[in-house]
Amino acid sequence: MNSQQYIKEAIRCLELELSKAGLKLVGKPNTPMQHNDRLELDILSPLGPDQANYYMSLIGVLQWAIALGCIDVYVDVSMLSSHLALPQIGHLQQVFHIFAYLKAHEQSNVVFDPNKVDWDDTQPTTYDWEEFYKDAKEALPPNAPQP
Repeated sequence: MNSQQYIKEAIRCLELELSKAGLKLVGKPNTPMQHNDRLELDILSPLGPDQANYYMSLIGVLQWAIALGCIDVYVDVSMLSSHLALPQIGHLQQVFHIFAYLKAHEQSNVVFDPNKVDWDDTQPTTYDWEEFYKDAKEALPPNAPQP
């Protein structure tokens, strides 16, 4: 099973569970996480034991998808994984948002170019920044050692 098949089946199972509660995955997000969400500040609405267990299982599904090659959600899932001890309702909503993103981008692939790049490391590029910073002086502490 590759990551696309795994994610498709995971989304099907999630949508089945959500439909039992009268919910569904919303929209076609462009990013795995919502932009203005601060996960560490969501402390007002902890999940109940059953919901927390469900949250943990969904995080496990996403971690397995990453292991199969779906690396575009790696950072976001890692951030949500740090809240496994006391997940909040906002964290669960972010997990649903990640699944909506994966559903909308099921044909996405990360492509690596196998061609070797010929970098010329012999001469570093130097820039003259005085045009932009005419009156700038480097602030050095008085007890700084000599370079």
